[in-house]
Amino acid sequence: MRAKAAKKLTTLPIRSHRSRAGSSLAILAATLALLSALLNGVSPAFAEKGQFEPIDNIKATARTFLSNHSEVQEQPAATVSIGSIDTRLTLPACDNSLDAFLPPGANIIGKTTIGVRCQTPRPWTLYVPAKVTSFSQVLATNAPLRRGHIISAEDVSLETRDSSSLNRAYLSSPEDAIGKVLKRNLARNALLSNTILAEPHIISKGQQVDLQAGGRGLQVSVTGIALSGGAIGEKIRVKNLSSSKIVEGTILGSGAVHAD
Repeated sequence: MRAKAAKKLTTLPIRSHRSRAGSSLAILAATLALLSALLNGVSPAFAEKGQFEPIDNIKATARTFLSNHSEVQEQPAATVSIGSIDTRLTLPACDNSLDAFLPPGANIIGKTTIGVRCQTPRPWTLYVPAKVTSFSQVLATNAPLRRGHIISAEDVSLETRDSSSLNRAYLSSPEDAIGKVLKRNLARNALLSNTILAEPHIISKGQQVDLQAGGRGLQVSVTGIALSGGAIGEKIRVKNLSSSKIVEGTILGSGAVHAD
């Protein structure tokens, strides 16, 4: 009898402890669910009924806004991609159509952010990451080229590149580069721009040139020696062989130098 009584006394507290533990876990889980709903701006009623705005609707609203934007429409072969949104996000379902907008300071081309908002029944706003990629044909080198090299048709070709990573100085026509001189060394597949190209010299240092002076009514021409080389439109110094006087002039397309 004593043994049976002792057994009952030792088992009763254990059952009571387990029961209390299970009850505590249930209360904790319910509390966490309630806090999650409140932190996301959703009332317990919404959380219970599952009346949430679908993530796909939010993404589609942002995509449509970007795709229809005038800057995107003007870009050749532009693609719009919408970043990921946490699928655990719980926002109240919107009574009306969602509204998309461009936040202040946000870009359209390249990486950007699109605001998506709902006005009723409970207002909310979500900022969605996105990217607009535009591709352009640009001029690139076919092989490494050294400074001073005169560009030929065999040196360059057109390639498709992401426009958002390019500056506005890139060239898209071979005619804009052929015949010009490189100002610095270039590796293979390097892009060509006006900033690294120069017109070729048509006059070399020590070359005899036709030195012209005067206007349309009266023009004088003498022989001179170029003291430096230059391209069309550049200014060089020329020594007049008749008077030994040194003057500065502008190189003309004809190869003559017009004294300033």
